Amino acid sequence: MPCRKGYVMLRYIMNPAILPESISALRRSVGWGGMEAELKNPALRDYLQLACYDGDRLAGFLGVVSNGVTDAYIQDVMVHPDYQGKGIGTELMRQAIRRLKADHIYMISVIYGEEELRPFYEKFGFFTMLCGQLETRPES
Repeated sequence: MPCRKGYVMLRYIMNPAILPESISALRRSVGWGGMEAELKNPALRDYLQLACYDGDRLAGFLGVVSNGVTDAYIQDVMVHPDYQGKGIGTELMRQAIRRLKADHIYMISVIYGEEELRPFYEKFGFFTMLCGQLETRPES
């Protein structure tokens, strides 16, 4: 679905055919590890992917992991630094939540690593809960 924000024509695509290298490059642009080997692993399957394109350029991405019934985890919400502040992250979240609600997913979770991101997620109705996370190996 195209939309115009400022001078940029953006297209949002659900479950796009997207190269792992494109996601890896976007991850690196936001300061994360590329995880290229993991993204190329055929066992990796997302329940839902949303991508935002400016022409052929990947401007934003969101992935969802889910069992399809009770729980979904929104992960990898990222927007290229050149496009931040244009509402792309907000639109990716809106579309993901709308789809998960339509699929009758009971619980939607998100993990964010910086306290300053709390207001972004709270505007969608997320609230803070205690949780834990264990990383089993360092980024290569």
